[in-house]
Order: sequence, then structure tokens, then C-alpha cells
Amino acid sequence: MALLTSPYNYLLYYAVLAAAIPWFYSYYNDQQRMATMGVEQAITKAWDRIISLPTINFQRIVVGINCNVDVIVSGVGTMNQINATGRRQQHHDVMHSLDDLYENFVHFFSQGAPAERYMEDELSFEKLVRITESKSLKAHHSIGGNAALMAQKIASSFPSVTAVLVGPIGPRSHALLHPSVVRNNSTRIDQDDLHVILEYKQGEILGEYVAPASSRFITSRDQFSGSAPVIDMFFKAIAQSRPDLVILTGMHIMQNQPPDMRMEKLRLLKRSMLQVNPLIPIHFELGSMSDPAYVNEVLYKIIPNADSLALNEQELTFLSKVGNGPYNEQYPVRTGTLHVHKVVEMLHWLMTTFGHDRSKPDAPNYNYRLNRIHFRCMTFHIAVSKGTDWSNLAAGLAAGAKLAGRQSCNLNTYKTDSDLLEVRTAARTLLDKNIDKIYQFDPHNPIASWMRDGVVFIYTPVLVCKFPTHTVGVDDAISATALIYSQYYKLEKPHA
Repeated sequence: MALLTSPYNYLLYYAVLAAAIPWFYSYYNDQQRMATMGVEQAITKAWDRIISLPTINFQRIVVGINCNVDVIVSGVGTMNQINATGRRQQHHDVMHSLDDLYENFVHFFSQGAPAERYMEDELSFEKLVRITESKSLKAHHSIGGNAALMAQKIASSFPSVTAVLVGPIGPRSHALLHPSVVRNNSTRIDQDDLHVILEYKQGEILGEYVAPASSRFITSRDQFSGSAPVIDMFFKAIAQSRPDLVILTGMHIMQNQPPDMRMEKLRLLKRSMLQVNPLIPIHFELGSMSDPAYVNEVLYKIIPNADSLALNEQELTFLSKVGNGPYNEQYPVRTGTLHVHKVVEMLHWLMTTFGHDRSKPDAPNYNYRLNRIHFRCMTFHIAVSKGTDWSNLAAGLAAGAKLAGRQSCNLNTYKTDSDLLEVRTAARTLLDKNIDKIYQFDPHNPIASWMRDGVVFIYTPVLVCKFPTHTVGVDDAISATALIYSQYYKLEKPHA
């Protein structure tokens, strides 16, 4: 008892109390700041706590196979300058005239949905390019093509990572590329492929139609992306560079080629993917496609042989429709109409049907490689994984979600601007109908995760840009960022 009442113990008590008072004061202030913080600021702060680089980083990445110059222009302004004979909306898988372009643009414009379609007629495409050169349209030229955009994002945002780009690089795209992007001289071309990006903003009016969301319609006439020499050089670069990660994208360009030609290229791609060292992950970035026969081949030949897949709501629902998956009647998606639990069901089907399954040595799935999917749409993102190869996925998901609205608004600093960003999610959201998983929105804890049948799901709402300055390239930037923050390490070594 005497020891407890000694002067030394009183000093100790006073010291503890003196240390505790500022801690409790600081804690109280933090709680007060959190309580008065705006929703947008709170969710950004919460993401920042989650975002951390993995312990095993990707150091060298080979990216291919499409590269072009984007001609970004007002979609409504361009349509008003086209002397179209019809003013209706109608979907065309392939366009043969400017009338077809107008009808296709209106079709997707009225849905607020992103799309990309091929212009078959060379003269019509050349006329469109001349229209975009009108001074009143104020066209902006930038680097384009999924592969080039992803390499550009990696080079500009992650200086410690080397991005090797394999794709048809012309004089203008060469000048537009970030100086840190390593180019493959074997795929240099004399004249760039052009893509016309017809952007529009939510609320814009074209005739009797109003855009329900900001998006873009893309048209092109690629001559070099998706060619056999580029594919061949891509896989040669993988063998020579010995990368930590391979990113394959631009395959949607091939759907417009003759069936025999594209089938031969798909066989070449599958054969080459199977020859890549299984310890090197292959990420497949899906693009906008409209041909069910071609998509079916991609679904069964390419997706199972990639370790990672990224896609949006149009691409996911089209895969489900072609593969007879769940909720396939949802294609095509109108903006804001796809519920989270329906996305989760389609992602579960995709992962369990075309993903790697270690529990079934005799099943085809045992030899499949797919075990990571990154889904993104305007209002929420979901990461899906199976097994132990991929980790740090919550950090990657948060980093991609944080980037989405900021890049659309062209916010280059890390300062939160709540006037331009907003959350568009309900207070309660059904995430997984099968297990009755409910998400109660909390801006201080925006990430939700759960497991079902050995498949891990991670969900987060996204800060949406109210007034986007541009939409093209945002998906590619999100995917590239999420990949860099993800970690890949194969615990189970492949059999010789």
C-alpha cells in the first residue's frame, strides 16, 4: 500500500494523466471534424486511409496492342453539321454512311451509354474527319487507344514503373506519348490511325433527345491496330522484356475484320498467351463490341487464359447475354438502370464459369487462369477475386474509384472539390441477393466486402463528376491505377 502512495507513483499518475488529456482532446477534435465533414471529403479521406502500395510492386509492364490519335470533339455539334437524311435512332453494328453514324450516335446518346462502332466506308470517315476540322467544333487531339492510354497513365503517374508500349505508333502519337513510355520501333507507322471521339454532356439536347448522362461515342477505321505483325511483335516484346505484368487490350478492333481472319488471329492470341510464363500475370482489358459470334469466341478462348479482366456495365451484360448468364436481358444498359446485386450475380457467374478452380483437377476450369475481375461503372466499382494470387485489391479499388470523378472533372490536385463531385448511391443498397448482403452507406467507411462460394467481392461507391470536361480514357486510367496498387504473387507454382 505504501508503494502505491509513494511520491514517485503520484508523479507517474500525473504523467499518464498529462499524456492522456491531449490524446483525448485530439481524439475528440478528430471525431468533431469527422462529424462536420462533407460526404465527398469524408469518402476521399476514407479511401486515402485504405490506399497503400503493395509490398511487391510491378516494375516493368508490357502493354499492347492498339494505339492511335483521338480527335475529341463535341458530339452534338458534329451531328448538327452532318447533313443526315434521317433523324431517327437505330443501332448499326457497322456503319456504312454518315446517316448510319447519326442514327447510331442518337441511339447511344439517348441512353447515355458509351459505345464504339466501326465506319466501313472510307469516304464517309474522311468526310467526318474534315467536319471535325471545322474551327467552330474546336477539336482536341490526344493520344488514344486503350493500350496507349494505359501506358500513358502508368508513365505519368508511376515514375518507378516502366511501361513498354507495343502498338502502331505514327508521327503524331509518337509526339503525344509521355517521354517515359518505351516504344517498340518495329511497330512504327508513317500515318496515324484516327479515332473520332464524339463526347456529350448530361442534359445536352439533339433534336427530340436529351442525354441522361455524360458519355461518348467513338468511331474509327483502324488499319494497323489488331494486325498480325503487331500481335507478333507484342508477344516477342514480352519474351525480350521479361515484364512483371502483361496488359492485353484493343481486341475489340478485330471484330470488324473478315471472320476467317479474326478467327486465325484469335487462335494466334490464345496460343501465344499459353506460352507466356504462368508466373507473369496477363491482364485483359475488354473493349466495346457488338458482334455476338466474335464476343463468344473471346469469352471462351481469351478470357479464361488471362489472370485478370476489367470491363464496364455494357461489356459485362453483353458477355452475360452471349454466354447465357444471369440477367442477360439487361443488355443494352441504360444509364443508372443496372442494380448492384445484378452486377454481382453476373460477376459471380463469370468468375465461377470462366475462372480458375483448384478444387476440380478434372474440370476445364482447373487449367483456366482468371482469378481477378475489376468492374467499373459511373456510380460504383467492384473488385472480384478467387484464390490467393491477387491481394491489396481494396487499395486498388479505392485508388481507381478516387481517380474516376477527378479525371472526368480534370481535377489535377489532391484537394477535394465537393462542388464538382457527388455520391450517387442510396442509403441502403442490396449487394448480394443470394446471401441478403446489404450495404449501409457510410462515407467514413465506404468499402464493403464479403465472400460467396470462395469468391471475394469488394464494393465501393464512386464520386461522380457533375460536369465532366471529358470522358474518354477514364476507364483505362482507372484500370491502370487499380492494377499498379494490386499485388500479384502466385503461391502455387505451376507444374512443369
